[in-house]
Amino acid sequence: MVEPTDGTLFKAEYEREMEQWLRRRFGWLLGALIVYELLSLLIAIAGLIVYRLTKDADLAEVAKEGEEAAERLEALRDGAPAYLTVTILGTILVLAVAARAFTTVRPRLGSREQVLRATNWLILQIGAITFVADLATQFLFPDEMRGGATSGLVAILFFHLLPSVFLPWSPRESLRPTYPLVSMFILEMVVLKVAGLVGAGDVVGALLGVPLVLAPGLLLCWWRLRTHRRRFDRRMVAKGFFAMRRELSQARAVQMALFPRPVRAPELEFDYSYFPANEVGGDFIHASMDAKGRLDVVMLDVTGHGLASALTVSRLSGEIERLLAEDPDIAPGAVLRALNRYVALTLAKHGVYLTAIAVQADPATGEVRYVNAGHPPAWLRRGDGRVERLDSTTFLLGVMPDADFCADETSLLLAPEDALVLVTDGVHEAPDRAGKQFGLARIEECMASAQPAGAAGALASAVQQWTAGNGDDDVLVASIRLPLAKAPLPPTRSLAEDLEAEVAMGGSAR
Repeated sequence: MVEPTDGTLFKAEYEREMEQWLRRRFGWLLGALIVYELLSLLIAIAGLIVYRLTKDADLAEVAKEGEEAAERLEALRDGAPAYLTVTILGTILVLAVAARAFTTVRPRLGSREQVLRATNWLILQIGAITFVADLATQFLFPDEMRGGATSGLVAILFFHLLPSVFLPWSPRESLRPTYPLVSMFILEMVVLKVAGLVGAGDVVGALLGVPLVLAPGLLLCWWRLRTHRRRFDRRMVAKGFFAMRRELSQARAVQMALFPRPVRAPELEFDYSYFPANEVGGDFIHASMDAKGRLDVVMLDVTGHGLASALTVSRLSGEIERLLAEDPDIAPGAVLRALNRYVALTLAKHGVYLTAIAVQADPATGEVRYVNAGHPPAWLRRGDGRVERLDSTTFLLGVMPDADFCADETSLLLAPEDALVLVTDGVHEAPDRAGKQFGLARIEECMASAQPAGAAGALASAVQQWTAGNGDDDVLVASIRLPLAKAPLPPTRSLAEDLEAEVAMGGSAR
């Protein structure tokens, strides 16, 4: 079997291509062999005809050189008919074998191994015919017509080099049919030595010459496979690259379809900017409005980025949609508690965790309730220019079991001039060309200098200018504004603090 490319990435494609190539080239080999034998047959017949026409030619010129030369020429002339007849018969047999293989055997070949077996059997048959004819020539004809050890070596060279020129087989595969040929050659040398037709030096020299005549074919096989393997690898890598780019583009379209549409209504404005480091990423935001007009937003950031994180995002997106569809009144803390349980049970065992922030904004009251699970701080840009930093309130999702996970909510009042901005870690960790990060302080400065209505867009633009296309992580920025929000709420206080106050009041009354 031909060795596949390094690794097994394209093993199946490589073996399939090599099989088709070998099957096609086997037909070429048979065609070339048939043409060669037809030409040899025509030459032998022409030689026989020429002999018949010139056998009575005047030997006077040869006789001038001496009686010995005349005798040699006479011997050659006497042996020529039989020699040519043997050559013609051998050629006809070889032609018959090649024609049968082309018309009968070749169409039935399927696998690579079948083609190799057919090739080995073809070379064995033709080699046997050639060595029998050569052995007959050694015994039946004068010294001038004998090839000695050289004819056997030439036969081995021919039957190894010719298939190697056509067939894309490995050096090891090319040696298979030569083993019986070399055995025939050794047997022929032994017979000729016993008969006294060759000397011991001729036998030793012939045996030493076997590796030399095999070397050209082996080098050709090695060079062809090495060159083809490199071209195949480059072609498959290029093909795989473009296929991957196409699939990633389709995956990006699918992932972007999961993202919500911006909301721009008199009572509510929601918008976001997303810049993945690759075609797809691990940052995601979900936004939906219930029947009462409340906006539920969940921003999350899966560990890592790229395709693996994007696959996780698709799972989490479906889980978020399920939670909000089953319970439209579900609170932000309940959403993150359910997500934590989902991640702990399904993703944490694979080393996948995520940070998230869940927000619920009510345009009717201006109340915003949120829970931050290990996520980067959210930023509240007040209408008077003040910037408030809203840090994490609980652990990232997946590291704590459900019983130990705390999802206490925090509430705040969003005035019409205010903007709540949510970000992922790709914002403050965004590097410039020197590797310096954008940082939390620069986020705060950017928020303070921007107008509330355009705070998120200004921050996203500042990050893009900072990185100058050199970012290595996903960047996601979102903003929530309630232009018509009311303000009947008490001062900002967490639900846990409310509960403690109620307990304290109940204790005092008693």
